[in-house]
Amino acid sequence: MNAYSNDSDDSISVPMRRRGFLTGLLASGAWVIAPVAAAQATAASLSITGLSHWLQLEADGTLRVFTNVNDIGQGTWAALRAFVAHQLDLPVERVLVALAPIEPKFRNPAIRNHATFGSLGWRTGSRSLGPAAAAARELFLHAASARWGVPVEALLTREGAVWQQANPDVAPLRYEALLADVAALAPADNPVLRPTATMATPVPQHLAERINGRLRYGIDARPEGLLHAAVLHAPGFGARLKSVDDAAARRHPGVVKIVHLPDAVAVVAKTRWAALQAARLCKPAWTAAHPISSTAIRTQLLAAARRGRGRDLVLPSVKESAPKQAQDAFLQAHLVVDALFDVPFLPHLPMEPLNATVQVLPDRARVWLSTQSAQDTQAAVAVVLGLAPERVEMLVFPGGGGFGRRLEHDWVVQAAVIAREVPGQPIQLIWDRAAELQAGYFRPASAARVRLALDAQGRITGLRADIAQPSLLEHTGVTNPMGGLDPSLDWTASMGWFFQPYAMPALHLNWTRVEHGVPCAYWRSVGASQNQFFYECALDIAARKVDRDPIELRRELLAAHPRGLAFLQALLAHSGWHEQLPPGQARGIAMGAANGSISGHVVHVELVAPGRFRLLRITAAIDAGVVADASAVKAQVMGGTAFGLSAALATEISIKAGRVEQTGLLDAQVLQMRTMPPLDVHIVPSELRSGGVGEEGVPTIAPAIANALFALTGKPVHRLPLSRSGWQLA
Repeated sequence: MNAYSNDSDDSISVPMRRRGFLTGLLASGAWVIAPVAAAQATAASLSITGLSHWLQLEADGTLRVFTNVNDIGQGTWAALRAFVAHQLDLPVERVLVALAPIEPKFRNPAIRNHATFGSLGWRTGSRSLGPAAAAARELFLHAASARWGVPVEALLTREGAVWQQANPDVAPLRYEALLADVAALAPADNPVLRPTATMATPVPQHLAERINGRLRYGIDARPEGLLHAAVLHAPGFGARLKSVDDAAARRHPGVVKIVHLPDAVAVVAKTRWAALQAARLCKPAWTAAHPISSTAIRTQLLAAARRGRGRDLVLPSVKESAPKQAQDAFLQAHLVVDALFDVPFLPHLPMEPLNATVQVLPDRARVWLSTQSAQDTQAAVAVVLGLAPERVEMLVFPGGGGFGRRLEHDWVVQAAVIAREVPGQPIQLIWDRAAELQAGYFRPASAARVRLALDAQGRITGLRADIAQPSLLEHTGVTNPMGGLDPSLDWTASMGWFFQPYAMPALHLNWTRVEHGVPCAYWRSVGASQNQFFYECALDIAARKVDRDPIELRRELLAAHPRGLAFLQALLAHSGWHEQLPPGQARGIAMGAANGSISGHVVHVELVAPGRFRLLRITAAIDAGVVADASAVKAQVMGGTAFGLSAALATEISIKAGRVEQTGLLDAQVLQMRTMPPLDVHIVPSELRSGGVGEEGVPTIAPAIANALFALTGKPVHRLPLSRSGWQLA
């Protein structure tokens, strides 16, 4: 049995049979389209009387599409806007996308929440909005047919109206004029979606504002009476405020309030500059930070991975994961390859700094911000202020990047606590890069011992991976485990191992939980960001150990997975893999699957000097199923590649005496434009269900580079970033 099952994952699908479709959508209120009585009316206040609470047709013919996914630069809104316009046959300029209110009916069905992560935006949005829009279009046709007494087959839709094909001189019936008729009709058994191949190229909403810089983000919130807050954080994890001499700060012009927090000092002032200047005048005394260091944590992780005495990660539905099978494979192995890998803590560093604007009133609060988790943030602010969640009004803006960091709400809660001290007045808190880096929440450092059992013919018969890392679920509180995994186990530790296209005869995962006091969080591609590095590098090490071509080894593992094999062939063809290379150059490959997509990279490198190499070319490919917006898919893969490349080359978080050593983009060694090599992205054509694209460019770039350097020198890479393995980019 093949462990990769994303092709047929129905957990977020919209049922299309009449009974399932109508029960799932009509009964839940997902088949209502409501005319808007006033332009300022909100989705929360409308009476649902028509076709879908996700779709609202206004009196002027404008269609408002609600989504629970925020726009943080991933292009989901543009794709959904074009897709709905296409299915309803509306001009795209008459379709506006808006963030849905935080209400149960607007929750993402896959996660039962209002959140933006996991490449879910397009996948879940298209599967609910597409059928709703297609059904609406059919109902408008039937309503016009009944009114005119003309067969449906003699009608067509165009630009938001129904027309008579044989009588083009007859005035068309606009959709908004047919709403009352539609309300009396039942949707078809199986609404037929129009093919995306004929869809117009998606255009981002508010394109002009994006280009000229007028699009407002959370950091641009300017409510009346706004005050500004600056914060001095404790200088290390676990440190607490003992006392503070703030006399000079209080005398600084413009200062309104000094707020003492358990692990910080906040200055509230009339301007941001005044708050920053006054904060520098504060003289806090702190308790000692926890005596932790990234060096000691690395030693701890490597030791735990070597021992492999954790708990087995077993998916009941996937027989390859049975530890007994893997044990038998190793007992019968002709050769065992044993490799130890580790990766560091990594920062998120979204372009828009972390910020929140909060106003605390006697019986309610308002929050202006860019976020990936509006519902959870609302709940967290409500708790700290002693309010019911519905008394916290969330005013959510587009975000300048997130990468998982905006799933957290630590800085928002901090802003709420500060705002509570100046009741009635909104305060805006912005964390600078130093605050963001030193306050924590990173991709966790991780280590893995990977063992592969091979028979006398050099075929892989079993794999065991002993993984050591902290629990992300403990922090996030996610309770819906993946694929039936024991809820007490952290399924993020298995990402990049399970559900891969490789038909691994026996797969045994063991996870040792290692907690160290450093706050960690989801990071773009989560566990796959490190596990696919471990997996793909181990495959190349095994292949070369038995003098096999790494490509042939992968073909063997993909023999039972036509989609994966076709993807590999496409990636090889577009990268020119089989073209002869001059001495001193090599290529490396890595691929993987996640979120219903398969993605991978081929990297072409040149050895310049011992320990120094040049990136000549990167080829990326993705099979994301049906693609609605090719340009957005390519942009996401490009962005993911650059994101992963930065982490592969030099980016890391190092900790000494409980304190993060990095303070900004420069010493975090973030990838620069001049370092980026030529990058080609190929979309593999597919008619399968749409998969994710937002995270898929990240995981395989690092192992592709590592495998290229291994092919070039014969020395495998066991540690990231590459700078820690003795490699520098020329």
